[in-house]
Amino acid sequence: MSNILLQTGLLVCLVISSLIVLILLIRQPLRKLVGAGIGYQLWAILPLSLIAMFFPHHQYLDMTVDLNTPVNQLIGGTTLLEIQSASVWPVILVSAWLIGSLAMLALFGMQHLHFLRRLGKLTRADGIYLASDVDTGPALAGCFRPKIIVPADFFERYSAAEQALIILHELVHKRRGDVIANTLFALLQCLFWFNPFVHVAARCFRLDQELACDASVIAQEPQARRVYAEAMLKTQLSVTPSALACHWPSRHPLKERIMQLQQNSPGKLKRISAYVVLSCLCGVSAYSAWAATPVSTLTMETKVKGTEAIEDGVSSDRYKVSMTVDLGGEKTNHDLTIIPGYPTSVVRRLDGQGGIWNFTFTLVPAPADQYKDAVTIDMVVKKGDEVIAKPKLVAGLNQKARLQKETPDKQQDFDISMTTNLLKKAE
Repeated sequence: MSNILLQTGLLVCLVISSLIVLILLIRQPLRKLVGAGIGYQLWAILPLSLIAMFFPHHQYLDMTVDLNTPVNQLIGGTTLLEIQSASVWPVILVSAWLIGSLAMLALFGMQHLHFLRRLGKLTRADGIYLASDVDTGPALAGCFRPKIIVPADFFERYSAAEQALIILHELVHKRRGDVIANTLFALLQCLFWFNPFVHVAARCFRLDQELACDASVIAQEPQARRVYAEAMLKTQLSVTPSALACHWPSRHPLKERIMQLQQNSPGKLKRISAYVVLSCLCGVSAYSAWAATPVSTLTMETKVKGTEAIEDGVSSDRYKVSMTVDLGGEKTNHDLTIIPGYPTSVVRRLDGQGGIWNFTFTLVPAPADQYKDAVTIDMVVKKGDEVIAKPKLVAGLNQKARLQKETPDKQQDFDISMTTNLLKKAE
């Protein structure tokens, strides 16, 4: 299990890093061409690609088992499965990963608690909330019930026009659900705390969010550029270090925000072209992320020579084997028609288990003088080209036989249940 989590996490981390590099390379040119709104929407590539990674794959293998002559040797007992030693490194790395994520989560939690304490007692006034501190706000806080929070001297520090623009700015954040977006990005930082690309992306994401919000305000109030810039200058003393809120901290490049106010809204043709390009980028990125993930659980009953013998009318007993294969918690059921002495295979591919699993078994009737109504089963379990186990057992008809193997790292675990019935007696 630890190895599965480690492999999956590293793959997701690699995909995220590649997407972040792509976004960082094109965000500024795209913003200059078609405005800050499209530049912010470019970040939609990340969640869409992450969701796409967990979409199921549909893939079918075309394999045929080359069968030899029927097995003549009868097996009269059960051989115990050998358990191989496992490495402890996956467990150590996953534990360190988890500890780092929890530490990052605690850090963000403490920062947000500090932010809430700085707010003090909130006073509601005209649909907004006045903080007790003059250096806290303007901000939008609250994931499910977001509140517009302004500094205690809001009505004294800002003119009426500036107040209206600031409130409009926060309402844009609220309408777009930016607090939820910030919270999700903070969780991404916690999950991949060791990845510097994620932390750089978080800062750029917040800047693009503010620039897009500024552009939306100016689009609604195109004559208020100067007043809006003056409101920004008055807000630079604010300190609201919370990763879970939308605010105007001094870390935001003031010059870049003011220069962005001078940019006119793009024309209709530019906007349409930008959305076409953005849609293509999202689609290509999501498909690439999906294609980069391993094929999910894949099961196929292989057509074997035993089945062909049935079709050719070979005169022999026929058995029905109801088989359940459990790999990593993924169960599949198989109903197979078997001719004694002919090997039959079930092939599966599980994305976390690394490669193709092959369960090949040969069934023959057990000696009547030793067992009544029973069969012997000789099985070979392979993972890729490696033979994992060679279980041998005697199973009674209409009775469930079970084969299990457990290893410390869970990488070679399997659980097989088989019930054999006599389907037809040879004529």
